[in-house]
Amino acid sequence: MNETTKQNLAILAITLLLAGAIFIFFNYLSPAIQDSKQLKLSIKNTQDKIQLLQDYQSKAEALAKNYATQGDSISKINLALPDQPNTAQVLASLNAIAQTHKITIGSLSFQEGKEKDLSYLEVKTSFTTTYDNFKAWLEDVEKEIRLTDVRKVNIKLSSNILSSKKSHHRITSFPLDISLTLRSYYLSPLDLNKSKSSNNSK
Repeated sequence: MNETTKQNLAILAITLLLAGAIFIFFNYLSPAIQDSKQLKLSIKNTQDKIQLLQDYQSKAEALAKNYATQGDSISKINLALPDQPNTAQVLASLNAIAQTHKITIGSLSFQEGKEKDLSYLEVKTSFTTTYDNFKAWLEDVEKEIRLTDVRKVNIKLSSNILSSKKSHHRITSFPLDISLTLRSYYLSPLDLNKSKSSNNSK
């Protein structure tokens, strides 16, 4: 076999090997490489989603913890400005305060109304007591967590008072006939929606 033939056979063998390598690459290795890339991309996307879920979980846990610590505050807000008039609650509070100061309530009436974006329960009451007792009663009413204000007060000396010439008591201990109007506010869902609509229109 001469040198030329050997060279031709070598070239042919190299060509066949190269063709085989190309065939194997495109038919076997290339799809495997593409699958590997897709798999890596899928793994990366899955890891990103897991991280996102972990972030959401952390935030949810933080919110739950914050809500748990703020539970008392939220409860107090609901008591201060409830979503209903809660007439029985107001009556019980006024009665308890009156008993504390040994005041007998003579009359009590309730009427619901509206002022701006707040609904209110108007309470009209009257009783006879001394100035000192009335002052203490009023202070306790103001300490109540329910949002309440005094709208009108009318005070006069009781018709049962002894004449000043015969009385040796301090003037603050004289019995007084007191009538007053209170308002306990509440925020109904209708009021809240109206307030939101007003804010959105602005």
